[in-house]
Amino acid sequence: MLTVFASALTLGAVATVYKSWRSQTLAFFVIGLLVWLISTIVWSYAQGWEFGVLYALCLPGLLVWPFIYLNQTVLPLPKNTPQPRALNFTMRNTWANIGNVLVVLVALLLSSVLITLAFCAAMPLSTPGKLALAAVLLPILWGGAIYHYLATTRKGLTLGIYTAVATLSVPVLLVLPI
Repeated sequence: MLTVFASALTLGAVATVYKSWRSQTLAFFVIGLLVWLISTIVWSYAQGWEFGVLYALCLPGLLVWPFIYLNQTVLPLPKNTPQPRALNFTMRNTWANIGNVLVVLVALLLSSVLITLAFCAAMPLSTPGKLALAAVLLPILWGGAIYHYLATTRKGLTLGIYTAVATLSVPVLLVLPI
């Protein structure tokens, strides 16, 4: 019975957030988030915290498709189609792209791992709970760091901040091992 109630709460949360989007009302958005938080708690009671969190995070992504279907429109073809940019294989551009790949795949991954593990080590959870939290948080943190790094014009400062926070995370990991 709790599972049905949690499903109804999740559907209500998605519908309320949809209503807030249609009416551009902050109150509906906050209410929708609160209903979603309550549905997460009910899911956790109904299915256990591991599956409850999984259902609470994944089910809204599936339930949103009927609302997307209700709002789909077919736009006419644009009158002026923009021309694609020419490919740029200059040596400077190529090395800049290789540098970005190395920063994203090495530096930001390493800093995200250190920050995530330090954060999870500080949580008052059992070891499996800390590792499960790290498995959820790591791709979110890494993706956010990648987006931030690639979107900013001050890449050196951004990389320095992530490196400094990762450096501060190392003592936390040494004091509070997972």
